[in-house]
Amino acid sequence: MLSVLLLSIGIPCIALAVCSGLRQKMPARAANTRGLALQTVIIMVVLLAIAGAVAAVLVTRGNEAVGEAERTDVTTDPADYTTEGLCEAAGFTWDANLTPKCQS
Repeated sequence: MLSVLLLSIGIPCIALAVCSGLRQKMPARAANTRGLALQTVIIMVVLLAIAGAVAAVLVTRGNEAVGEAERTDVTTDPADYTTEGLCEAAGFTWDANLTPKCQS
């Protein structure tokens, strides 16, 4: 979460510093002709920073969801299996007496 905060604040600050540095070094006429390109680059950098922040959040939430799914304790009941193949595939034994059933 800290990296998302740093990305969302740091990248625009860097872009602002670069923009102000270039503005001071360029003559007035050159600043007018290159202004549109500079604005476009700044907008692209900000949009990339936002996309990076969104991607970081998605990866973090995805990792949390996978971890949560791995921690769930899934238990099965032998009575849930009504055929010999499914019973043995689940690791239980099949009792083939008068009333066939799956046993642990």
